[in-house]
Amino acid sequence: MSFRGEDTRATFTSHLYAALQNAGIIVFKDDESLPRGDQISDSLLLAIEQSQISVVVFSTNYADSRWCLQELEKIMNCKRTIGQVVLPVFYDVDPSQVRYQTGHFGESFQNLSNRILKDDDEKAVGEGESDKEYMMSRVLISRWRKVLREAASIAGVVVLNSR
Repeated sequence: MSFRGEDTRATFTSHLYAALQNAGIIVFKDDESLPRGDQISDSLLLAIEQSQISVVVFSTNYADSRWCLQELEKIMNCKRTIGQVVLPVFYDVDPSQVRYQTGHFGESFQNLSNRILKDDDEKAVGEGESDKEYMMSRVLISRWRKVLREAASIAGVVVLNSR
């Protein structure tokens, strides 16, 4: 399961996790013990690759997390390369907001994009490579826009105003 913890961990995601486990389904869900940072851990990448199905819970702040978007990029790559089944769940967001990065979801994505570009600009000032860093960041953001469109185009489940 890929989800933004601060949005859904204590509510929807915990209920979904419990329901899947009660149905006998083995579910990998990150927890607080996984190391946090800018890069996805190798164990999480391996868990994604070994999964038959990925459930992606899109919520208002999902796209404000570099970690979530890296997970999504890996999930969608597995869908394309090994046929992994992807089930999107749109929790308090409309699929079109995810597809086109609009509304509150789009604001979250823009916040992350701005932070990435600002951080790269600040790092590059001392290194004299601001153009290169900026272009690499733009490519990354463009890739994430593409996987968001791709994932939001898959028939999924819309959960509005509900646990």
